[in-house]
Amino acid sequence: MKITKNKLRFGDIIADSYYQEKNSGHAVIFCAGIPGTSSYPDIAEKYAAAGFIFIQPKYIGSWESYGRFSVEGCKNTIIDFIVGLQQKQVKTIFGDSFEVVINRIYLFGHSFGGSVALSAGAELANVGIIALAPVMDFGKQGNGEYPEEKMNWLGDFISAGFENVYRGFDRESWRVFCLNGHGLNVSEYIDKLRSREILLIHGRSDTSVNFNRSREFANELKARGGRIEYVETDDDHGGVKLSSFGKNVSWINKSA
Repeated sequence: MKITKNKLRFGDIIADSYYQEKNSGHAVIFCAGIPGTSSYPDIAEKYAAAGFIFIQPKYIGSWESYGRFSVEGCKNTIIDFIVGLQQKQVKTIFGDSFEVVINRIYLFGHSFGGSVALSAGAELANVGIIALAPVMDFGKQGNGEYPEEKMNWLGDFISAGFENVYRGFDRESWRVFCLNGHGLNVSEYIDKLRSREILLIHGRSDTSVNFNRSREFANELKARGGRIEYVETDDDHGGVKLSSFGKNVSWINKSA
């Protein structure tokens, strides 16, 4: 089994890709959490070994991608890159054609990335969505209703330690975003998400992002006729990213 690794480019977006020559044609588009890391080879190679095309676009203004970082830009990065894939305009960083055939696209994100996957997936047709421990409402996150972390500390953390990774990061914009979460609050997209196939997984031991809002969202979406499978595990916030692999793979294969 040989896994091919390619650096891709669409406009200002740089992406990592991992795949086998013989694959299922199903692309897993990874929406990273922040601050995260530049690449996730351990995760990527597991999905590639299982027959998927794993692609991680780097958010505009972060890591290898060009431009200035913004929260809204994270969602737009994923939407723009997928449109580029669908229109066969994505190239390698050397300008060669990316000729891997993609039949079905699945957005896959954890934590902040789970919010990006859900909000971006709501704006795209014919995609599946896997969200692990996503923040459902940034304005409510950490307000005392449930035991969980506040989001405002993350702005200070990024400014202090990741200034060159998230270029142009603005603390005031982040502060305002944490008050209202506009653009990434999943509740804003619930009507559009009714027609998406969604797998939502959250651990009950998660003290960073409480699972109850995921449960509430899943129940509301089901009540509106949405096609969502909701799974609770015993994992903490980070653990669900690793433990969910088998479930994610079986769900994709079943929904394809």
